[in-house]
Formats: sequence, structure tokens, C-alpha cells
Amino acid sequence: MTQPDRIAKLLQRRNGCTAMDIITAAGTVSPHRRLTDLKNRGWIIVRKPVAGANYGRYYGVAPGTIGAAQCN
Repeated sequence: MTQPDRIAKLLQRRNGCTAMDIITAAGTVSPHRRLTDLKNRGWIIVRKPVAGANYGRYYGVAPGTIGAAQCN
């Protein structure tokens, strides 16, 4: 399984994922670049800040899914 595949699974979870989740699961040191790669492939990725923290959770919708049409 490639890094983008692992990140895609994380983004589709109900509670999303953090940059640290991506680093741990995908084995990358540049999670934001991997997110950009997915955006370039047509993914819709949204960052929502976590209250009281300096980081956010990422949520994603794959291209060509029903959810993608609702996000546009």
C-alpha cells in the first residue's frame, strides 16, 4: 500500500486525522506535501481546528464520490 493510499484511508475515517496520524501511519516526514498530492488528484480535503490546540484534523472526500459533489 502506498503512502497516498494509507493517507486516503485516514482521511475517510469518521474522526479524520491529524498531521501526526499521517506521519505515523504513512511513514512520511512531510504530511502536508502528501495532502497536496491528494488534492492534485482531485481529493477535497478540509482542515478543522481542534479547540484548545495548535493543530487541526483533516477530513477528505475522494474524487467521483457523492460527498465530493456536496462539498463543491
